[in-house]
Amino acid sequence: MKIAQVVTADISVRFLLLDHIEALRSQGHQVVAVCAPGPWVEDLRREGIDMWLVPMARELSPWRDLQSLRALVRCFRSNKFDVVHTHTPKPGLLGPLAARIAGVPVIVHTIHGLLFHDRQAAWRQRLYWVPEKITASLSHHLLSQSREDVEVCIRAKLCSAQKIMYLGNGIDPERFKPQSDDARRAIRADLGYSENDFVIGSVGRLVYEKGFSELFAAAEIICAKFTQAKFVVIGPEEHDQKDAIPATRIAELTKRGIMRFAGVQSDMAKWYVAMDSFVLPSHREGVPRACMEASASGLPVIASDIRGCREVVVNGETGILVPMNDAPQIAAAIERLIENPEEARCIGKRGRLRICESFNQRDVLERLCAFYGRIQHEASRQA
Repeated sequence: MKIAQVVTADISVRFLLLDHIEALRSQGHQVVAVCAPGPWVEDLRREGIDMWLVPMARELSPWRDLQSLRALVRCFRSNKFDVVHTHTPKPGLLGPLAARIAGVPVIVHTIHGLLFHDRQAAWRQRLYWVPEKITASLSHHLLSQSREDVEVCIRAKLCSAQKIMYLGNGIDPERFKPQSDDARRAIRADLGYSENDFVIGSVGRLVYEKGFSELFAAAEIICAKFTQAKFVVIGPEEHDQKDAIPATRIAELTKRGIMRFAGVQSDMAKWYVAMDSFVLPSHREGVPRACMEASASGLPVIASDIRGCREVVVNGETGILVPMNDAPQIAAAIERLIENPEEARCIGKRGRLRICESFNQRDVLERLCAFYGRIQHEASRQA
């Protein structure tokens, strides 16, 4: 079949969908990645990925969204796709509508985390329920990275149980495995960390939805108490977002030595090796890949007690779950790991075992290919 995989940004193709695209191509499908122009496009093309560029913005912008809708309709009509498969909120809203207009036979949407969550005010939950309902109604099939989101979708009447399927999310544990002490020391030295430093890492887009305000506040508490504590954040700046962390704030934290901002890194494995713990204080997640990568690397993970995060992190066993929007609790969890190194190591070891057993990307890709096999079989029966 000819399949469009639609996301907002090229970075999502590179870091979230590349394995999915390669798995589908290995089954004989022709896959085209549809996204906005960006710095990763040429690298992806050199890797053999067929790219079709459509301007799209994450933020709500009626005029720009209308232009994106028209461009998506032209793209879908020109390519005569058998399947349009959308990801993330904006493509999930515009993509299925454009596919309906273009007459695409099958429309699939993967839920990478619902827009509404149980920590929001009731009016906000109802507001964010609307775009999710539109996406669900326009799509023929829904795939969910999270088991909990499947239950929420059915309970919130976004869709029927027959329409949604658990896909899961996973990584290759072999790419993120603990290294020998000598290798770890060498990597830390190369990245500017001493053997005595306690490195706390976080990964994510530099927007406040990822919980960075709380992380920065927690870092202030920890750095005042532990001189060996070093914080590093890896991820892109997103100046076009309403909740983007201002460049002035980033510069101020950097100048004071509270936080190191490392930008986007293509080789995340070595950064995890250099860390002693990992923190994801996000407000909304699907099933966070960064938590899986950190756990697979043998790191104790501190994460918000929200859907998605609590699917990966078992509180007290493979990590520590903390209330959302609670900087003192984040600081207390970091302090616990600094002061109890043996406990931290045990948590990290149990975390790696859980990822290997329950979040292996091999299983996710098998489910994805089996799903497409069923779609192809149904299409051939109807032909």
